[in-house]
Amino acid sequence: MYTYLLFIHIASAITAIVAIMGYPLIMSGIRTTAQAKFGLTLQNKLAILPKIGGTLLVVSGLWLGFLQTYLFHQTWYVVSIALFLVILFIVAVMLPSGMKKQLDSLQQTQSDALPDAYRHSRRRSAWLEAAAHLAVFVSLILMVFKPF
Repeated sequence: MYTYLLFIHIASAITAIVAIMGYPLIMSGIRTTAQAKFGLTLQNKLAILPKIGGTLLVVSGLWLGFLQTYLFHQTWYVVSIALFLVILFIVAVMLPSGMKKQLDSLQQTQSDALPDAYRHSRRRSAWLEAAAHLAVFVSLILMVFKPF
């Protein structure tokens, strides 16, 4: 049972993390309104991966903890779960809200140039993505090395 649950945990982590890391790659080369609309549409379609993977990751992580209750007394375990809940909130709530604002600002323009409202909202999303990436990195360090 433990081995299967660990497999689900690792597969969920890969699914969630790859999607989270891919967001900036999709949006980094955006230069026109049409490109931005396409990039946001693609991100909206990919948004299901971190939601499903992240939810499975938290559930399987907690289940592993219930199988080995000493984990709840390990700081690295508790901090990892807390960090991933923050990541899940950023990816499932905050980034989709920003994407909606970006798409709304793009729908209002007839020009091929990116509007200032889009650029401002995109900068905020970039900061959120960077925060999620940092949290993912710290969480991975904690789970692999178990420093405390």
